[in-house]
Amino acid sequence: MEKIYPYKIISSNDDYTDFRNLEPKMSLPKSEKQMRFNSDLDKCGEVTIPKIDRDKGKDSDLHIYAQYLNNKQLSFVAFASNCQFVYRVGPSHGQITFNLGQLEEKDLSQKYIFQDILEIIIHEMTHVLGFTQHSIPLWIQSDKSSYAEPTFRQTLRGIDTLFLKTPHVLQFARKYFNCPSLAGVPLENLGGPGSVNSHWKNTSYFSGFTANALRDTGFYEEIKESMEEEMFYGKGAGCQHVTGQCDSNRNEFCIPSIEKDFCDFSHIGASNCIAGQFNEPNQCWNIQNMKHSEQPEQVYGIQYGVDSKCFNSSLIKDEFYVENPRIQGLCYKYNCSSNGQQVTIHVGKQKVVCKKNFEHMRVKEYDGHIVCPKNIEQFCKFKKICPNFCSSNGYCLQNKCVCSKGYFGNDCSLKNPL
Repeated sequence: MEKIYPYKIISSNDDYTDFRNLEPKMSLPKSEKQMRFNSDLDKCGEVTIPKIDRDKGKDSDLHIYAQYLNNKQLSFVAFASNCQFVYRVGPSHGQITFNLGQLEEKDLSQKYIFQDILEIIIHEMTHVLGFTQHSIPLWIQSDKSSYAEPTFRQTLRGIDTLFLKTPHVLQFARKYFNCPSLAGVPLENLGGPGSVNSHWKNTSYFSGFTANALRDTGFYEEIKESMEEEMFYGKGAGCQHVTGQCDSNRNEFCIPSIEKDFCDFSHIGASNCIAGQFNEPNQCWNIQNMKHSEQPEQVYGIQYGVDSKCFNSSLIKDEFYVENPRIQGLCYKYNCSSNGQQVTIHVGKQKVVCKKNFEHMRVKEYDGHIVCPKNIEQFCKFKKICPNFCSSNGYCLQNKCVCSKGYFGNDCSLKNPL
């Protein structure tokens, strides 16, 4: 979130019953009165509140005002925030701001770019749903009472940090990190006012944590477990990973002096190793990657596409021999065995089968070696790219496309004629 807009907390008036649309809902929605814009603010973000929205509540549980600006100097694509919060009931109104200055620079006909923007919007909407430093004190327990102390402050690696300790988040984190004594999960302690305390700290940031945070808000009847994808970053790493010093021997971290251009943790692609930040990898799935040309394929046997991942390799075709070729992250087509215990890597026209973790494999017609994943079983569970990014007509869940209404097919490219 790039800007903090004012928002108001209003009384629920103890009016929880809404007879407009009660029948099909699992829990009581917000009432018509609660869905009126009742605060004394003139605007939600930069949107002037229409009189009708003050006089009559929307037939919904959350009303979002969309607005835009056009400024190429600002780096964000979108940000969102609350405007009105019904006490002990949840957010009723919010805003999302799109930056056309950034959107116009992107080729939305590219399916992966469309998906990236969609994920940004979902991320921002999570803030509207209640995951911000201003909303956390308003979260409620199952009996509708407020949490006595949902957060606490503690120094983390030399920085004053806010920790979240609500029950579902804490239970999930203790099991995930294998740290039964964990007292809380750190929130972001760097960045501007729209980032600090409103995001997970980088080393413990993924959907399972966010899903459990939404459970702990107390505002939602159900958070579907089926929507939580399995994740591995820091899994089982112990308390040290969360509150101690970074362990450079673990795959989650890298050593700048010796691991430049190695594969990232999830084998998405090669990345720089820069201290103190997440390192965005090149993408092996992207066939338009700038490294994708005929010469690298001939020299290194690499291949880009949705069936490719990154492997650390010093392989080079015999006829292009160089002395002491360096190890780097390169993209190769691969497939896992049905039991997830072996990985077959395609190098040009050759194949090698990884049966042991971290094994260094030689390949016929190539000098050098390719390194098998440190954990083959985990590697084979990493998320794969869905076919054609679901054609921008659905979303990818558990490596399969879930198509929007009116579309079907394994990549959601087919439209229902009816």
